[in-house]
Parts: sequence; structure tokens; C-alpha cells
Amino acid sequence: MAIKQIRVSDLSGKQADDDQVAQLVIHEHPQYQGPITLDVLPEEIGELRESDSYVSIEVIQPGDRTGQKALISLERFNKLAPDMPTIVMNAVASQASPPSPAPQRRRRRDGTSGQRGKVSYATLEHAGEPHRGRITEAEKELVRDNLEKINTRLRQAGLRDIDPSDPTMRERYGL
Repeated sequence: MAIKQIRVSDLSGKQADDDQVAQLVIHEHPQYQGPITLDVLPEEIGELRESDSYVSIEVIQPGDRTGQKALISLERFNKLAPDMPTIVMNAVASQASPPSPAPQRRRRRDGTSGQRGKVSYATLEHAGEPHRGRITEAEKELVRDNLEKINTRLRQAGLRDIDPSDPTMRERYGL
């Protein structure tokens, strides 16, 4: 006795031989965790142009902690600004700069340094970060003069943005 397996398309229910069935893999879907694989007939999904390139983006609106993700064509992405490739290349270069090495502290015999490192919030490296204590005029000035750069750094570190429309933030940083 033999067993015969019949393959059918998940899209149409049409029967097909094993050598006629393609797989459609869903890697990202807003309602499901992927990957999800479907058996399909090639003619059901049509021709996919291999030359299409896409950019996965996320837009985080002012005051929001999370953003809206989208997949757009590279062509549409490049039309967002007159020289988008150069803009992206410059952003990559500025974000890829190596962090400055931490100063070496003398260690005690027990392996500790004996003191907590103090952070200067009056530097671009830490300005705008949430902290206890007063906001110095130097930090306020740095935040006012470099708000976009500081907010980008804060977002990348998973911290809250400095929102100029928030009355508390406006007062705190003199915006």
C-alpha cells in the first residue's frame, strides 16, 4: 500500500505537485510574529521585481516614545531630500564615531575605585539627561543650542526627549 500526499495552495486551495509549489515567507506582519510560511502557486503571487529595494523606517513624533514603522521603496526614500544618500552617509559617520575612553581610576585593594564617577551635564555627552540636582546655566545653553542633536542621542539611549512644547521642559531648560 502507498500513501499519496496532495499539496494545495494556502491561497487558493488549488492542488499541485510538489515541484510546482512555492513558499511565501512572511517575515514581518503587524498582527503576527514571523516567520510564517505559506504554500502558494507561483502564478498566484505574480512577478516580483528583484531590482526593488526597500528601506525599513520608523517615525517618532514629538513627545512620543515609540514610533510608526513603515517599509518604503528606496526610490521614495531618496526623494525625501535632494541628496538623501549623502545625508544618510553623514548620519552614519556621526553616529559611528567611537565613544571616548573612560578615564582609568586607581583601584583599591578590594578592586573598587572608592568613589562614584561624577557626570558633567554641562557637556554634549550628558546634557539633557534626566538627573537629580539643579540644571546649570551651561547645561541650559547646551540644550538650547543643540536640541536636535541632544534629542537624537537621548532617543538612541532609550531616554525621554526634551520637548519644547512641554511647559516643565521649557522652564527647566529656558526654551
